[in-house]
Amino acid sequence: MDFDFGLTALGGKFHMDWRHEGDTPRDLVRRWAALVGDDETGRERLRLLDEDTRLLLASPLSDDDIHALWRAAAMFYPFYPVAGEEPARGRAWLTEIESELRPHFPEPGGEPSAVASSDAERAAVVALAGRLTPRSESALEPLSAPTVTGAVERCATLVSAALAFRFLLHAYSTYNSPVPASSWAVFEELNHSFGYGEFMLSTIEYLREE
Repeated sequence: MDFDFGLTALGGKFHMDWRHEGDTPRDLVRRWAALVGDDETGRERLRLLDEDTRLLLASPLSDDDIHALWRAAAMFYPFYPVAGEEPARGRAWLTEIESELRPHFPEPGGEPSAVASSDAERAAVVALAGRLTPRSESALEPLSAPTVTGAVERCATLVSAALAFRFLLHAYSTYNSPVPASSWAVFEELNHSFGYGEFMLSTIEYLREE
């Protein structure tokens, strides 16, 4: 994939004006899925979202870890009641996403499987997470940068380094963390290793330091 996809791309739909897309977060997912699910390209986007969602649902990560990962990608996901209800968190939110995707996948999928990651890839993602240096205040409710990077590290170690890498890109952007040349080289190497396209790194391009 040349651009972001799956859960991390869905997070980007929760911008400051996301309420124009639906009254509740679940409404946004339903509306978007209906909009893109009519052609082959759109169904592939839904399939990739489904893959990420089921992978985290089946993972050993805690609800707090899943919430921290999601909020790194979805900066403006609400942390206050919406339409009189508290927004879903962790696996409860992933389950809501899955419920909205089910009409587009009548046949249940098999067991989710992560892209195989080498020890070197996992270690590199963990090292990059450790180098994240917040440079601005975040909109992530009371979620500290160490809470988010810790969730990224556990995702890389226990679930999928490739998925953790995508969440890490958003975490760097969310906290406006500088990316020195040495780190940029590692990001490029991992991006290629995971088979991602050249535009995946556009999330942090503006943070790159020479």
